[in-house]
Amino acid sequence: MKITADKEPRLRVGEAEPFPIGSARVEWEADHSRLRELTDTEGKPLRLPVGARVTLYTGPSVVFVGEVQEDRSVLDLLSCQEHDGEFVDF
Repeated sequence: MKITADKEPRLRVGEAEPFPIGSARVEWEADHSRLRELTDTEGKPLRLPVGARVTLYTGPSVVFVGEVQEDRSVLDLLSCQEHDGEFVDF
């Protein structure tokens, strides 16, 4: 699902204040979900720090919470694992 500016998307990285973004794409699979193709309000790709916790809002609603991965996608928190393969309880 593509989330565009008409949905008023905002992104929160860690504990910082949410800021407006241009767009994002959410991919839902049976065992995980990913947030990809994040852009700023000018359409440029966003570079997020690996391991950061990210929250995506549309208007007042939270629509995605995850952790930035090495490939720059954001994996939903229910699917995130520690390096030893154990699931993390968030």
